[in-house]
Amino acid sequence: MMSDEAFARSFRALSHPRRALVFRLIVSEPAIAHSLEGLVIATRLRPSSLVHHLREMERCGLIRRHRRGPWVAHRLVPNDLTTALATAMRMSEAVRARPAHAA
Repeated sequence: MMSDEAFARSFRALSHPRRALVFRLIVSEPAIAHSLEGLVIATRLRPSSLVHHLREMERCGLIRRHRRGPWVAHRLVPNDLTTALATAMRMSEAVRARPAHAA
């Protein structure tokens, strides 16, 4: 079972609209994530702001940074997020299955 802290951390990582944008880009356009410059161009964020959001997602376990010579690439680490989403779905199903008077 996932701890409450890990559960909250996974969702907190995507709670900011800019982090959600960066995450969606990494998922849908992985080639963009091969360089910070690609993400800067795609997101139109200042490099310092982008790095802040990338580090927050890294701290929360959603992405991992990899050095390739002078470049830094980012890739997804879906384990915690997948577990958090599955937990949220189970919680939602349990609530939906309750009788209306049990709320």
